[in-house]
Amino acid sequence: MSLTTREGWQATRERASTLRATAVRILLGGQPGLVVFLGTLVFAGLSWRVGVFITDTYTLANAFASLSEGGFAVEGAVYGDSLETPGMGVRDGRYYGRNYGQLVVSLPALWLLEASTMVADPGLVFAAGWSLLVVALGREAGRLVERPALGTSAGAVCGLVGFLGNAAVARPLADRMLALAAMQLTALVVTALAAATLYRLLARIHGDRVGLVAAAVMVVATPVGFWASVPKRHAFTIALVLSVWYAFYRSRSQSTAETGSALSPLGFRALAYGLVGLTTWLHAGEAFGLFVALVVVDLPTAPSNDRRSLAVVAAVFALSLVPFLLTNAAVSGDPLRPPRMLEGFSEVGTSGEFGGADPASSTGADGLVKSLTELALPPAFVGPVHAGIDRWSVLMSPFFRGTLRVVENPEAVYRTVVRGGYIPGTAPENNYETTDLTVLEAGPLVAAVVAIGVSTLRRGVRGFRTGRPLSASVRAALDRWRTSSGTATDVLVLLTAVSVFLLYVQKLPTHAQVTARYLLVFYPAAVYGIVRSWPLRRALTGHGRTALWAWSGGVLLGAQLFVVVVAAGSLGLGEAFQVHALAGLSVALVLALFAATGPFTDSFDRLTALFAGLAGALGTDFLLLSGLVYFQYGQYVLPALGEFARLLPSV
Repeated sequence: MSLTTREGWQATRERASTLRATAVRILLGGQPGLVVFLGTLVFAGLSWRVGVFITDTYTLANAFASLSEGGFAVEGAVYGDSLETPGMGVRDGRYYGRNYGQLVVSLPALWLLEASTMVADPGLVFAAGWSLLVVALGREAGRLVERPALGTSAGAVCGLVGFLGNAAVARPLADRMLALAAMQLTALVVTALAAATLYRLLARIHGDRVGLVAAAVMVVATPVGFWASVPKRHAFTIALVLSVWYAFYRSRSQSTAETGSALSPLGFRALAYGLVGLTTWLHAGEAFGLFVALVVVDLPTAPSNDRRSLAVVAAVFALSLVPFLLTNAAVSGDPLRPPRMLEGFSEVGTSGEFGGADPASSTGADGLVKSLTELALPPAFVGPVHAGIDRWSVLMSPFFRGTLRVVENPEAVYRTVVRGGYIPGTAPENNYETTDLTVLEAGPLVAAVVAIGVSTLRRGVRGFRTGRPLSASVRAALDRWRTSSGTATDVLVLLTAVSVFLLYVQKLPTHAQVTARYLLVFYPAAVYGIVRSWPLRRALTGHGRTALWAWSGGVLLGAQLFVVVVAAGSLGLGEAFQVHALAGLSVALVLALFAATGPFTDSFDRLTALFAGLAGALGTDFLLLSGLVYFQYGQYVLPALGEFARLLPSV
């Protein structure tokens, strides 16, 4: 090879390396974000089974199969026996799915898998791909901790052993399953991006170490990891919401003025609204709640609301709505009517989802407003104004009904957030199994944030009672909200969680939630809240080893203990779930008691860290046992794990 040729190759390699580094920095926030991304894919891939977990998936999978052939209308049942499945809509005698934003994004994964079948059977391709991810994870983790040789060697050995073990028991995957596998693969990648985004957000506020731990906790210790390989919209919602939070923080943070920033503060502000617009393509109701939360926080805290700034934000937001409007026009014939508002076969599985309400329903005040418009406006304007009122009612009525639900039926809220158990209204749809966990039962870590919030509120009330004027307290809070990018983001996170809660609580509890999946955004919000709460951050950073040992022991011993209890007691699925529920609530209660003392004293910080580690371990145990014991469906992407699962007791 001539010198010129070697120099050319060297220049090409340098350009490729620079391009890779730039892409990693922009998309993942640098090498730590890459480690989070790879680690999430490796961990979530352990429980990946190509199959249908919830019947709603038949609707999405059949719609995706038709979309891959170039049409929105679903022509035939590639998956299942019929097109009359939950969530399928009908217009002019033709069948349509929903969540088309999710389906369109999944198309590249399908093309990639179809291309891979020309090289090898998909069963081997998945095993090889996972092993390569292990190798890459070892290499990048080694570089991160400044042990590149050790990391590369460990990754190579683990990857090779994993591939040989999976190849030895691999089974072919039917070609018709590729579309379903592509949707699951996309959900896995989106979950990994969400974890990297949480790392980026918290690393900018509290440093890389805190960001890495927070991202890991979200994936391995909360139900976010459970839904990573299920081809529903939940992973996409989490990724979009976290991206909005991150973009909003960057729009307020002075660090955006640093050299090398991809966007200006105004650019990040516009990006936040653009991401909200893209969320409408996935789920219009969740997007509207996110939009309201963003507007309430953004306008009072924006560095400038001049015409140019608002014009840029409005232009980006309008552009981001184009996919939503075009899809609606193609499917429902109305740009403002999403597919989930089409007349369908059944409402099973859609309880609490935005769009289930009758567009003509009234919130009470609408009728009065319509009557006043009839008296005050010329007849030619009455019709359009009434149509606008109806649209507004569709947008706002779920939140009004959610508020009324909290006031009028607190027991339903308790059954959704705290303790579920056997619920007569939902049990028949779950085959009389108690397989739905509440927010706290599925994620005991949430208790720490709730306890800190209540304790801090009590401390604030006590401060007010000691003589501080209310106006001064409110003024101080508003000043901090306006001047602190972190505090403004805190408020946005809180309002996002509240809007999602009000949107869905109106029809909760419902069946087939498993881990309160409609309220899944609570878990990244809780992890964010744990990091942002200084008493909890003090306890966990000061006693991090205690938390880590508690988590490790809770996983290594606790998972085995759960298996023994299930086997010894010959427990059914519902009974096994209730063991997790009671264990989760017990640890959550103790964690809340110790965490509540944080704003007043640090005497119980070690115990707070201990029970936080145990709470995280219970979340991890549930993920592991769900993947290996509780739910046996579909074909494992890693067939060696399928063989191992067959050796464990079933429920």
